[in-house]
Amino acid sequence: MQGLEVGLLLWRAQLQMFLNQTIRSGKPGRIAGTIIAAAVIVLAWAWEAFVTWLAIQAAHRVPVLFDDLHLLSLAFLAYTAVLVFSSLVFSFNALLLNPDLDLLLAAPRPVESILAGRMVVQVLRLFLLSLLFTAPALIVLAVANHNALIPFGFAALYLLYPVYVVVIISLLSLLLVRFIPVGRGREVLTLFGVVLALGINLLNFLLNPALRDSGFTRRSQAPSLPDIPVASAPWLPSGWAGRSADAILSGNWLSAIGWILPLLAASAAIFVVGTIISGRLYLAGWIQAVPPRRRQTGSARGRRLKGALPLIHPVLAAIVVKDWRMRTRDLAQLVRFAMPVAFLFIIFGLRFPRLLGSIRSLGEGPAAAMLGLIPAWVLLFSLSISLGLTAVSLEGPAIWVFAASPNTTLRLLQGKCWSTALPTTTVVALLAVIAEIFIRPGWLWAATAVLLAIAQAATLTILMVGIGAVFARFDWTDARRMLHPAAAFIGMASFGIVTGASALVLGISLALASATGFPEFTTWLAAVTVSIGGAIAVAALGVLVGNERLRGLELG
Repeated sequence: MQGLEVGLLLWRAQLQMFLNQTIRSGKPGRIAGTIIAAAVIVLAWAWEAFVTWLAIQAAHRVPVLFDDLHLLSLAFLAYTAVLVFSSLVFSFNALLLNPDLDLLLAAPRPVESILAGRMVVQVLRLFLLSLLFTAPALIVLAVANHNALIPFGFAALYLLYPVYVVVIISLLSLLLVRFIPVGRGREVLTLFGVVLALGINLLNFLLNPALRDSGFTRRSQAPSLPDIPVASAPWLPSGWAGRSADAILSGNWLSAIGWILPLLAASAAIFVVGTIISGRLYLAGWIQAVPPRRRQTGSARGRRLKGALPLIHPVLAAIVVKDWRMRTRDLAQLVRFAMPVAFLFIIFGLRFPRLLGSIRSLGEGPAAAMLGLIPAWVLLFSLSISLGLTAVSLEGPAIWVFAASPNTTLRLLQGKCWSTALPTTTVVALLAVIAEIFIRPGWLWAATAVLLAIAQAATLTILMVGIGAVFARFDWTDARRMLHPAAAFIGMASFGIVTGASALVLGISLALASATGFPEFTTWLAAVTVSIGGAIAVAALGVLVGNERLRGLELG
């Protein structure tokens, strides 16, 4: 009971903080952002309700062969995968790394109640998110079935179902700390999360009929659900929840309650046992995870003082080395940058031979060369947004140390541009070269395409650094909060505008060459030059605007 009380107390505190930072903040920008977000949610709800109503009308007119029980059980099984992934991200931060843990553990409460309170907060958060995403559909189903209790029945399932997942994953995380230091626990959990996400996408590709279909042949069979009998097994929570949901939709409330009771009993038992075990694991794991202090020898300190990057000003080199060390030591950030590429590889990489043949069928020329840059552009989008927009915010509270130094903010931005543009350009160039080697559009077209990819990688990353400087956050305590939402929106819009303008200029050059009879490669090269020049101008403007924003931080 103490854990439940602590959880409700923490939840009320977080809700109060959210209200104070949005509606009650008194800042027009935050209030306007809250109103816009609420309007977007209302529009999404209206669209979801409309789609659900259309699906119900279509189901009444066209006979559907899907088994409702199997469909709902599959939905809860997929929901389990989402819960596991979110709990992996939550558990280590909430149970070990949050800065308010010191204050909570100093309170006259048992350790078990504090950890249980954290789990309760996570369960409540997942419960509200589930209602947020499915409430319109549930209301439409309640109206269509003339059963006003459907939303309440599903709300009970949403509240009980995440409990066992959150508790088990939290226990595994606390157990992991006994064998892995806290400084590396985040990286290991991130790797587990990535492996889980990749596995989910791989299973989706192998089991989803829509993805198994080649897309070019006519389907000889009607679409069907993935054949996973274990999803609706009567001895699994997904089977209990699926049977209860099916009974709720059909109005059989006795059967629904009968299948909710095993879920309630299992969740309560796992929560009680997990709360008891979590306290002991926490104390044992935390004590064992404290690393011993080691004194560095003079030679080691001397080696660190040596310059690491030649041909760069020492101040810029220091910024680059420091940023690289911070990025590489936090594997969670590195993996987050590469996850979109990994997902695209699962979806499209398995069809690589057919896609390669389709592009090669275009023959040598600019079209094949530019299509080969699509993977590089996807990677550039991920890296430029993730690295560039957070480059200045990466300093955190230490920005005042730099502001008090005799160095200018423009030099800081130069160092940030080097630390982000250099790795981004290298990786994008490597991927572009590999793609052009496979496609073989002609060495002239391939060379200009790779040149364009390198130039856009450097300029767009520098532009993102400037945008990130305008919306820099230096008060973050969690790396996930370095990126300002406005910076993300403006950065994605700027990326789309620059790349879209480049594609438009290149398309106009090809049309002009076809209409006037000018040499195609000459007009193409001129268009590439114009695209690169425009990107450089936009990047320089972004850096200047960011520098003006940061100049207010200079002391003196």
